Amino acid sequence: MIWLVNIYTFLIGLSRAFYTALFNLYLKDNQISNQIIGNATFYYSWGLAIGGFLFASLSDRIGRKKTILLTMPIYSLFGLLRLSNVTVIGWLYVVSFFFGFFDTSIIMPTISVIENSDEKKRLRNSNINFAIVLLTGVIGYFGAGLFAKSIGIFLTLVLSMVIALLSTIPVFAFPNVKLSKRKPKKETLTLTQKTMLIYYLASGALVSLAAGVFINFGNVIFLDLFGFSTVAITNVLAISQLSTAATSLFSHKLTAKYGYKFTLFLVYLGVTILIFMMPIFVLNPFVFSLAYVLRYVLINISTPMYMVFCLSYLPRTSLATYSGLSYFLNNVMRASSAQLFASLSKGGTTNYAQLFFVSGSFYFVNTLITLLAFYVTYKLSTKEAVVTNDKTVNHEKNGRRTNSSVNRNYLTSSALRKRRNRKASVHLHMPSSRIIPNSRKWKGK
Repeated sequence: MIWLVNIYTFLIGLSRAFYTALFNLYLKDNQISNQIIGNATFYYSWGLAIGGFLFASLSDRIGRKKTILLTMPIYSLFGLLRLSNVTVIGWLYVVSFFFGFFDTSIIMPTISVIENSDEKKRLRNSNINFAIVLLTGVIGYFGAGLFAKSIGIFLTLVLSMVIALLSTIPVFAFPNVKLSKRKPKKETLTLTQKTMLIYYLASGALVSLAAGVFINFGNVIFLDLFGFSTVAITNVLAISQLSTAATSLFSHKLTAKYGYKFTLFLVYLGVTILIFMMPIFVLNPFVFSLAYVLRYVLINISTPMYMVFCLSYLPRTSLATYSGLSYFLNNVMRASSAQLFASLSKGGTTNYAQLFFVSGSFYFVNTLITLLAFYVTYKLSTKEAVVTNDKTVNHEKNGRRTNSSVNRNYLTSSALRKRRNRKASVHLHMPSSRIIPNSRKWKGK
């Protein structure tokens, strides 16, 4: 199953890279202003938000395979319609919304990889899938520049939608998952799980709001600030993807050595500092390009860490729902960043210094709530560990202690039991049905 998902990821990733790299430049070639480009991205992001949430929930009922086969042909159709009559602003906004609404190319592979991997291979499989996404970005961005130069931007964009349609071929080989018709029991989350769910949603939303400027308008930024050619812009984007793909293959070693929490905190702090320094880097196109690549690498290698770490706390039966909710919030925030870009582009020019300051502020807030969330989960786990010890003592005194009574409520490995008196584990409280990454190795506890 995983290799089929990876093939689909490769093809759809190639299509997305072509389209993402060139569509805004296609609008600029048609004399469309930054304000209108920002508004079109705003409607596209709202389509992503609403459609992603609805189709993630639908996929829980009809399966991932049927959801992809339903949405991707319609997505390809609206991708082609989006290329026509771009000077008719109302039309551009409407087709942009529906293009985003049927775009399930990101959320479906992510859910499929996480739910079809066991606890030992979950991060590795996520990193491999994410590296494929980045690799297709490298090939797609380089290819987009070359194809645009040889056959033109319009035909290259048409080609990208043909590839998107072809990406459904391996999906036909996906197994037909027989979904249970029984209504799942309502699960009660622990305080630590609730804290992590809130952090998962809030952090994803803040990063999307901060990064949306670079995700949606990176090509426009290079064109406006330095007058880069299409080939030069796509080369910078490709180098960003290539660097991230290379480093993401080894990011799990950082989490193995320093733990998820410490690594995530340092990455977010580093990105925050970089963004605040962007107005200085603008003075030199090479330095700015280097800083852009570094920011891209840092924030993207943190994505699989953040997702695996947060979702590992939560019930498997609700992964798609939580992912869909996060996807919705993230795209609402990207829509907000698009609106911010449009509001700062009135009068024909964009105030990039102010844009970088606002983006950096959101990264800074995300860094603070990351630190706060990790502190709260640590305190909660310590408190619950004490309660666990008290209950264990009472069971022993009453002669009623059984292995099942312990395992039903807490995951306590032999290694953790040996270390209980010395160090409280962040995940000591978790039920045995949860999938826990290498939490014990965070040196920041």
